[in-house]
Amino acid sequence: MIEINYDANTVMRGNYPIIKKLGACSPRGEMTPFVWEGRLYRSELAGDDYAGADTIIRDVETGKVIASLAKDSYFTSAFVDDDEVYVLGVDKEKRDTINIFKSRDLVNWKKEILLTNPGWTYYNTSLTKNEEGYVLALESDHADFAGSEPFTIFFAKSSDLKEWEHLDPTRFTNSKERYSGGPWFKYSEGWYYLITVTMLPCKRFTNYIFRSKDLETWYVGYYNPILMPDADDRKISPNHAADLEDKMDEILHGGFNINNSDIDMCDWQGKTYINYFTGNQLGTSWWMMEAEYDGTVAEFLKSYFE
Repeated sequence: MIEINYDANTVMRGNYPIIKKLGACSPRGEMTPFVWEGRLYRSELAGDDYAGADTIIRDVETGKVIASLAKDSYFTSAFVDDDEVYVLGVDKEKRDTINIFKSRDLVNWKKEILLTNPGWTYYNTSLTKNEEGYVLALESDHADFAGSEPFTIFFAKSSDLKEWEHLDPTRFTNSKERYSGGPWFKYSEGWYYLITVTMLPCKRFTNYIFRSKDLETWYVGYYNPILMPDADDRKISPNHAADLEDKMDEILHGGFNINNSDIDMCDWQGKTYINYFTGNQLGTSWWMMEAEYDGTVAEFLKSYFE
């Protein structure tokens, strides 16, 4: 991996992108907002541990849970392609295997094995599509290829979601120099954009953004980090789900918040709709937030570099 960072000669011609925090919206886990048939939905990992790793599909406006799926999979993420919705997740027992669940109505889901890579252990994934096919970002802590910090992002390519090429793990990564987990991955206007969770000193967690043309040379966004914990993380979104009620007191008064991480987003009504996590990132306290950027996802991504 080659990383190109800013230096003393770098000029910032813009300003830090303005993200408006809207408040806590759900008590659930890994999430992906997506638009299907003109409505905003969100996949949410519903279990607090491996035994309860169901993923739900929620109508964001109504808060209604449309479906529950992927009982045998964890760290799920969603992707929409030609009106078909995909949910990806690592198999709970075969951690070298990524499962994919497919639906055209959000109710009936068909499970397939997306890929297997013997000897690897996977965590979060994120799927995108370019002119030639699909590219998958995979979080792993492989003993031989990951960096000194717990997690590194690796990549695989496919033209049809069936046959996969695992890219050379000694070259195509991000990043072996630091904690790099929870990827959000998007191909946009000729660039691969990657947002990863990173750990700052004294256990503070946030997201950094990078982009690349070839998945080997990565440019660091000028306006990192994307979000940091602040008082707005104590707000409750007016659009919150009913099952958030049990965590209200913790969010407003008691939860230790050192974390703005695991960003995911989609285009919605001319803006970028954003979800992210707050809490302590240490396993006992977290909640999902809503935010928005006044512009499209493509504009949001470019604003960190141009």
